[in-house]
Amino acid sequence: MHDAVLRQECKRYSRQQKHGNGRRSQLADHRRALSDLVDVQKPNGDDGCPCLSYEELNGDSSEFSAELIDEQLTWDDLSGGYAGSIEDYGVGCNYHDIGTKNCSSATCATQIPLANNCDLSWCARAFCYVDPNKCQRLNRPSQYFKHRSYSYATCGFMNSFTSKDRLKTLEDRNFRVGFNSNSGGWKGAYNPEGSFAVNDQWTGPMVEFLQHAAQEGKFEVTITAPPEWLRNESKKFFGGSSFDYCVYATALGYLDLCVSAYTITDKRASVTPFFETYSDPIYLVTIEEATKSGWESFLQSFKTIFQPFTPEAWILIWFVVLPVLAACMLFHEYQTPGSVFPTTRPVLRINKDTGSKEIDNKKIPLRSHMGHAFYTTVLSLFTEYDQSVISLGGKINVIALVSFNLTILAVYTANLAAILTQEIQVSTVHNLNDAIKAGYNFCAERKVAELVSALHNIDMNTIVPDPEDLGGDGLPGFNCPNCAARNRVFDYMRAEHSDNSLYCNAAFASLEDLEVLQNQANHCNKKIVGAALAYQTLGFPVFDKEADGLVSLLYSVKYNGAVDKYLSGAEPVNRCPSSDSSEGSSLTIQQLTGVWVLTFGLALVGIIITLIEKYRHKKAQQRGGEMVVHLQRCDQWGHLANHDIVIDGHKFDPSETTLRPLGKSVLQGGEFKRLSLSNRSLLDINTSRPTEPTLDSTASGALAYPRASSIMVKIKEDPEVIGDDVVGNFDSVNGDDDNESLHNT
Repeated sequence: MHDAVLRQECKRYSRQQKHGNGRRSQLADHRRALSDLVDVQKPNGDDGCPCLSYEELNGDSSEFSAELIDEQLTWDDLSGGYAGSIEDYGVGCNYHDIGTKNCSSATCATQIPLANNCDLSWCARAFCYVDPNKCQRLNRPSQYFKHRSYSYATCGFMNSFTSKDRLKTLEDRNFRVGFNSNSGGWKGAYNPEGSFAVNDQWTGPMVEFLQHAAQEGKFEVTITAPPEWLRNESKKFFGGSSFDYCVYATALGYLDLCVSAYTITDKRASVTPFFETYSDPIYLVTIEEATKSGWESFLQSFKTIFQPFTPEAWILIWFVVLPVLAACMLFHEYQTPGSVFPTTRPVLRINKDTGSKEIDNKKIPLRSHMGHAFYTTVLSLFTEYDQSVISLGGKINVIALVSFNLTILAVYTANLAAILTQEIQVSTVHNLNDAIKAGYNFCAERKVAELVSALHNIDMNTIVPDPEDLGGDGLPGFNCPNCAARNRVFDYMRAEHSDNSLYCNAAFASLEDLEVLQNQANHCNKKIVGAALAYQTLGFPVFDKEADGLVSLLYSVKYNGAVDKYLSGAEPVNRCPSSDSSEGSSLTIQQLTGVWVLTFGLALVGIIITLIEKYRHKKAQQRGGEMVVHLQRCDQWGHLANHDIVIDGHKFDPSETTLRPLGKSVLQGGEFKRLSLSNRSLLDINTSRPTEPTLDSTASGALAYPRASSIMVKIKEDPEVIGDDVVGNFDSVNGDDDNESLHNT
């Protein structure tokens, strides 16, 4: 249709509308509503893309004539009774579509902000016709006029489909989709027959997500393998990876979409659009080093029982708190009647030259009391405080001591339990800097190595090269098509090695790769250390001509929670042995080394001290002069021992500090009377039997020994010892009852 005829038709229709059914009034109402809500900031368009004027659009020689693309249509078909003229349509930034046939029911278009479910939101956008050669803003050729281009951008409005519009462009379509099988992880796509398998065995969160999106978009998917002849060309451009191969085929239009977990690299993103699915953290992975053997292992295990507290805390406990509490107890109880800290104790003084014996009170040095106070304070850590306390201040001090013991033991026990139930294996590397300082080299996929190296300035020479014998190129980072690169990262980790071209001390790897391996109880000695080194973004490559509709749909489905839903449902469980079990772990002999050393070490110290005492006692017997024998024995708490003290058949009476006759018969008032023995163990401190007893002139009826030559201590264990069972130990053979003499002091 010629322009002149079209203009006449439009003018005629305009006159009809002018006297018609009030459409002009309706149009004015719509535009007024929009004007109240939205102001057009650029009535004539942006300076970088000016709107065409009325004259430029309608001049007789205009190159932007209103010639319709479809000659079977008329302006009436397009406008549907539009109240304006065709000459005004598209002149200057305005809401030109309000009142047209397609927008006659677009009441939602006047809402600010636009409703998501408004199919006709474009009706409420201002646009104008522009010269594409003079427009630096987004513009598109008109769908109706041959020689015109429109721009919403120059008026400050978006030129895009709504969600429902985009879905409609995908309905009843069939898209060619290539599937890559990920070699590791659990978040991608997987098939037992490998990449590009044309079967129904595809599984994984990304496969489920695409199925969900296809249902939402009402389109179908045809599993398609890229043309084999493209593989060599892809290898020349990208390399030998089958994932790069799928990206290459999509960029050229042989596929509409590739589905798997594709790392979005700068080179891949430069050739085709991507839909981003999720971001995956990259960590430093190290080997949990087994505990060293030999002396270092012994020391490490021994130190375990001291780990609940720092060295400073141990020093404070043993050299400040416990000594102070012991000193306080001594301060309160010293010289208090009835306390365990008396000033003197009874002793038997024996002159080995003259044989004379004398009971005396010996002053107890303060240092001995302090040692005893400290010993009982330490002992109270392991048992209840059983020492008698007399003074009020001492009783309050006991409360302080018990409170300290309960608190410190509870904290120590909790911390020691946590330490002992941990794995024996520990890692000495805690972050990337530690690994670099330790001289580590690293395993990583090529793209991961490049990413981490760029962010952390890692020398690429420390990255294990791609194995050429498996189709690799020998460059840093695994990119070989036949080496299962993601698993190889962990398979070739060694704590110690001498071949940097094959093995590594640590790795840069995705967390999901380690998670899926430990779900199979593999590589349980590997662990992530430190914070994430980087994040790699993953997604689907999309053919450029299909990207507008497909990417919009995929994002819509993603933001409705579909990606998170399928990832959450597929997350694997770690099946490696864990020390975090609520039931705890069995402790090994090696883990308890500290307990063994401390226990038997103290027992050995006790044996050594006893041997030293016996040696000193033997030496004392061999020397001349005076020997002092303590007559009272105390237990670990300072209580008097529960036994009798008998010297040459005489029982020591601590209340009177005297020796009373005990044994077979006692001369009393000129008569021998029988004395019963105590049914307790007897401690005999016996001297040698003299040849002839003499009558002591100081005590009537008492017998005295002229000389004693030796002393021996003997404990009778039988609690039923009575009468004739008393055994004396003398230099000569045992005599009978008639010859036995008693010394009563």
